[in-house]
Amino acid sequence: MAGFRVHFVTAAGMGGVVGTTLLQGGILEPQGVVIGFFLATLGGLLPDVDADHSTLLGTGMTMVALTVSFLVLFRYSDHHTVLELLGLWLACYLLFKWVVFGIVTRLTIHRGLFHSLPAAVLAGFLTIMVLHHLFGWANRLSWLGGGFVLLGYVLHLLLDEMASLNVFGIQGVRHSLGSAFKWRSPDLIPTLGVYLALFLVFPMLPDPAGLWEDLAVAGAWPIF
Repeated sequence: MAGFRVHFVTAAGMGGVVGTTLLQGGILEPQGVVIGFFLATLGGLLPDVDADHSTLLGTGMTMVALTVSFLVLFRYSDHHTVLELLGLWLACYLLFKWVVFGIVTRLTIHRGLFHSLPAAVLAGFLTIMVLHHLFGWANRLSWLGGGFVLLGYVLHLLLDEMASLNVFGIQGVRHSLGSAFKWRSPDLIPTLGVYLALFLVFPMLPDPAGLWEDLAVAGAWPIF
């Protein structure tokens, strides 16, 4: 598999490129580019959340915990005192870092369900739902946020497959080929679960309301 630095730099770099393109196309504001950059980087770390002991896992858990904690903080900043907000932030951080991810690492195997395309799409969908329904983001911004997470996630899967192909080496194809960029988990029940989740989540997504037309215009914007 590709290393932590490769995943981090690739997801961050592509997030910056896409965000800048959307900025030039008039779809994102400068602060939106920064958020998109961060979400793409986060998406690039998520597939290895099932690696029980790794630098990537620890960094990914910390980034997710910090992201959710600060989003909760911003959402309720008008309704609580400073001490209450600090307590809320700390509670959210500890919940995600030690409880949620502790459960994930116990119930999953590396290169299992999280290293799959349906898991990537589900991560994007859940991001859209959280940003829209929990944090009150507008429809288009929520979809863009989910798109940045999906972008980083898929890049991670592709990089792992390229590493398995040993594109730049001389030792031939590795036995891990096909274990990252796939449509299902080796186990049937988790596979059915993620597809069922996609089926249930999709109707709850907000209407993108012309987003695709805007993206088509941004895609035609000259990069050079």
